[in-house]
Amino acid sequence: MAGQIFTTTDGRAIAFDDPDPYFMEHTVEPGDIDGQGHVNNAVYVSWMDRAAFAHSRAVGYDMEAYRRAGASFVVRRHEIEYFAPAFEGERIVVATWPCRMERFTALRRHHIVRVADGATLVKALTRWIYIDTATGRPRRMPDELIKAFSPRDTE
Repeated sequence: MAGQIFTTTDGRAIAFDDPDPYFMEHTVEPGDIDGQGHVNNAVYVSWMDRAAFAHSRAVGYDMEAYRRAGASFVVRRHEIEYFAPAFEGERIVVATWPCRMERFTALRRHHIVRVADGATLVKALTRWIYIDTATGRPRRMPDELIKAFSPRDTE
């Protein structure tokens, strides 16, 4: 979902780091919680991954499209900064957008926010590599793929 406006419980608009990201909503489930009673750090990575693939599907690149192309994205690196914990039952929003795509490298930002109070929980940058699925080697991204994702030239 792009172009949506989220507000806190008291009606304040939630500001995201990009003016028009792709949004994925989620309510924190019992299985998201670790032994410390809050969302486990690996769960945030899972949410980021799910949001990235949902965005990819939304712009016309589902798994079948990647199979036809004989290429796909794989994660090379995550850089994650944790700001606040999330707890069971809380509604969160994962905002994501591609910020740079060139040759075979794509950079994607994530901004995860708790809806109730608008608190930023996580900010992250993921480096993806576009690979040839037959060889496992990097492959240059076609121009039409880059255009479909509309990357913002920021890092």
